[in-house]
Amino acid sequence: RMLNEKLKQIRQTKDAEYGSFKTNMNSIGKAWSALLGLETDLPGFMVANMYVAAKLIRTNHSFKDDNYVDAENYLHQAKLMQEEGVDANTRMINDIRNEK
Repeated sequence: RMLNEKLKQIRQTKDAEYGSFKTNMNSIGKAWSALLGLETDLPGFMVANMYVAAKLIRTNHSFKDDNYVDAENYLHQAKLMQEEGVDANTRMINDIRNEK
């Protein structure tokens, strides 16, 4: 429960600082898709999961609590985003996989 409160506070601070997490992740997904030449936009939850991977890779260098907190936050947000649009996201993932 304490972790959820901590993540909630972080999300509120980041939303005030950067705007909507969901909107930003979806926009980044569109930009990355264009750069990669994909016909289908990467869904926002996949972008958030990629950020989780980046944060975890940083832990290989040295310990920094912020990397773990950020990874937890990105993972939680990815879960919420994917749960919210399971059907649409499944279609997008299938489209992306079929492009390979």
